Amino acid sequence: MKGGKRRILNIALILGTLAIVLVIGISDNSLGHAIEYVRSMNLGWVCLAILCYLAFLAMDAVAIHFFLKRQGYKVSFGRLAFISIAGQYYSNITPGAYGGQPMQIYYLHKSDVPTAIGTSAISMRFFCFQVMLSVFATVLWIRYGTYVNEHVAGQRWILIIGYCYNAVMVAGVATLALQSGLIKRLIAWGIRFGTKHHWIKKPEEISEKLNKSVDVFHDSLTSYSHKPWDMMVQLFIGGLQLLALMSVLYCVYRGLGLVGESYWRIVTMNVMEYISAAYAPLPGASGAQEGVFSMYFDHIFPDGMLFAALLLWRFFTYYICLILGAVVVTVHGLREGKSLRDVARQGNQVIEGDAEISETADN
Repeated sequence: MKGGKRRILNIALILGTLAIVLVIGISDNSLGHAIEYVRSMNLGWVCLAILCYLAFLAMDAVAIHFFLKRQGYKVSFGRLAFISIAGQYYSNITPGAYGGQPMQIYYLHKSDVPTAIGTSAISMRFFCFQVMLSVFATVLWIRYGTYVNEHVAGQRWILIIGYCYNAVMVAGVATLALQSGLIKRLIAWGIRFGTKHHWIKKPEEISEKLNKSVDVFHDSLTSYSHKPWDMMVQLFIGGLQLLALMSVLYCVYRGLGLVGESYWRIVTMNVMEYISAAYAPLPGASGAQEGVFSMYFDHIFPDGMLFAALLLWRFFTYYICLILGAVVVTVHGLREGKSLRDVARQGNQVIEGDAEISETADN
C-alpha cells in the first residue's frame, strides 16, 4: 500500500473510532450528559490538564537535548520542541506508533545531527520511558494490588499481556543496543533479501553505510555504561514524562468535581490502562484505548460521567496532539518553502525506510 493511501486509511481509522464512540454515546443518551459535564468542568483543572500534556512533550525535548549535549551536539530547544511535537503527531497517526521515531531522526538529521547519533538519542529516550513505565507498573501494581484487581476483574489477562509485551520490548531494545553484531547480522540478512528481490541496487555501499551507523549508534549508547549519572538523569526525565502524562486523567477526575479517589490510585489505574492498550496495532491504539478505559474506570467514574471522562481524557492526551501536530508540521513545511504534498512525501519516505534517505543520511 502506498504511503498516501496508508495515511488516509490511518486517519479514516482514527475518525471512524471517534464516530463509533460518539454513536455509542448517542444511543444510550450518554453524549448529552457528557456535554453537560464538560460545560460544568472546572476551568482551572482544564488548564492544568493541558499543562500536564505540554510538560509531557517538553520532557521529551529535554531528554533529547540532554543526550545530544553530552554527545557534543547543540540543537536549540525550540527546534527540539518542534521535533517532539512532530514525533508524537506521527506516532499517533501510524499503527503501533512506528512513524514517530523515524520522523524525529529525520528532523534531527536536518538539524545537522548524524543519523546514528539521532537514532541513539531517540532510542535512549524511548528506552528510558519504557523502563520507567515497567518500573511504575510493577511498583504500583504491588502497592495497590487489591485496588487494581477490583477494577480489572475479568480483564486481568489484558493487563498481563500488556505488561509482558512492555517487558519484552525493553529487553529487546537493550539487546539491540548492546549487541551490535546481532544488528549487523540482521542488516546483512535484509540486504541479501532485498538484493535477491531486486529492491536494492547497491548492496555493498548500503551495507558499508549502515554498518558504520551501527558502530556509531552502538558506541554512543554503550558509552552510557561508563556514565551512570547520565543514565540516571535520563531515567529521571522518563519518570517525570510518564507522571506528566498520567496526571492528565487526575485533572479530568478533579475537574469533573470528583474527590473520592487519591492521586496515586488514579495514576495507578491509568498506568495499567496504558500498558494494557498501548500495544494495539492501530493509530493511537484507537478503539483499544477507549475500550480498556471503559472497563478499568467503570466504577471510578459514576454512571453518566464515564463517557465525559473518556472524551476529555482522549482529547487532552490524543486529539489535541493531532491538532497541534498537524498545525506545527504544516507550518514548518510551509516556512521551509515546501508544499503540503512535499511534506507528506518526505514523511512517507522516512516512515517507510526509503533507501534514498538511508544512503544520503550521513553525507
